[in-house]
Amino acid sequence: MKEIISDPTFSTLGNKSSLWKIFGHEGVRVSPEVHDSVLALNVSNAQGANWHGELRYAPFEVSPSEMYTVSFSVRAKCAFNFSVWLGQMNSPFKSLVPEENHFGEEMMTTEWQTFTHTWTPKMEESQARLNFAIGPIDNIVEIKSVSLTCE
Repeated sequence: MKEIISDPTFSTLGNKSSLWKIFGHEGVRVSPEVHDSVLALNVSNAQGANWHGELRYAPFEVSPSEMYTVSFSVRAKCAFNFSVWLGQMNSPFKSLVPEENHFGEEMMTTEWQTFTHTWTPKMEESQARLNFAIGPIDNIVEIKSVSLTCE
C-alpha cells in the first residue's frame, strides 16, 4: 500500500509548492486556518453549488490497475451535503471512476465523522486530483487526518 498524500497535516498549505490548493468559484470565498493539524475552511458568499468551494490535492498519477482509498474526518458548523471525487486536474475535468463507483453526496454534521471510500479508476491519468466540494452554504468546515492510498 502506498500513501499518496505527502502532507496530511496541511503544513504546506499556502506555499507555492504545496499540492493542497483552495478554490472559490462564482464569488465564493474560502479562507483557511490550520491549528493542530486541523484545517478550518471558512466558506462565505456561497451561491448554492457545492463545487463553488473546493479543497484540492493534486497532481498525482492514477492507474486503472490500482484501487484508491480515501479516508478523512470532517465536521461543519452547519450540517450540509458535500462530496469528494477523484478526477482530472485539468480540462475537461472528467471523473476518473465509473458512475457506480462515485463517493456521491454525504451529510457532513456538526460532530466529527470519519469517511472512507474506495475507487477503482476507469482510465489512466498523470494529472489526477482529489477534490472536496464544500461550497453550497456559508459555513465553517473542518477536516483532518486525510489519507489517500493505492494498492
